Amino acid sequence: MMADSGRTALTVAEFALLLAAGNVPDQVLVVTLDDGFGDNIEAVRQLADKGLAATVFLTTSWIGCDGMLTARDLREIVEIGAEIGAHSRTHRRLDEISKAQLEQEVAGSGADLSALTGIPCRSFAYPHGNFNRTVRAAVIKAGYESACAVKNTMSCSSDDRYEISRLTVKQSVSKEDFQKLLNGHGKIPPRHELLRTSAFRLVRRGRTALITGTHR
Repeated sequence: MMADSGRTALTVAEFALLLAAGNVPDQVLVVTLDDGFGDNIEAVRQLADKGLAATVFLTTSWIGCDGMLTARDLREIVEIGAEIGAHSRTHRRLDEISKAQLEQEVAGSGADLSALTGIPCRSFAYPHGNFNRTVRAAVIKAGYESACAVKNTMSCSSDDRYEISRLTVKQSVSKEDFQKLLNGHGKIPPRHELLRTSAFRLVRRGRTALITGTHR
């Protein structure tokens, strides 16, 4: 369905360059896979067979664990031509941790991947989709060229390349609904953060403060 959609498939890094230049064409498709599950390698192979690019975001402490991608898989993904991006070291909610921990999660994961693949890591995805200005700044400081959020909305040409919107496609999504997404019939990014998103973040931070006795 993606191959027949007429859309041009790009990696996150390629899409981010177009966003930065203000030159995003119509009919673009960006496929991302988060966390680094072992079956991602077969997904990347099948996408490549259809001429579709993909970006795989990895939680680096999980590499080589049972059911997860291995270092050998990463090298094959690179050889196929897909992009490998960072997804932190331990998949923690980055807007709930200290600045020292944040640096280890953000910069450390990219360094881990570069050491394994031999190429720079250009893109980052926020675990759980959680980030704030401090987290965004840490991503920029670490040298990433873009970062993906979730938001469950379509991306658009005005998207911030460090807050790229994505739609979650679960196994429960029907073929009919997926075709609607490919036709461009999905949620459009809101101009301002949804109230429930802000409220949920405040609840999480309050819970963390109660546990640690600190406020961030």
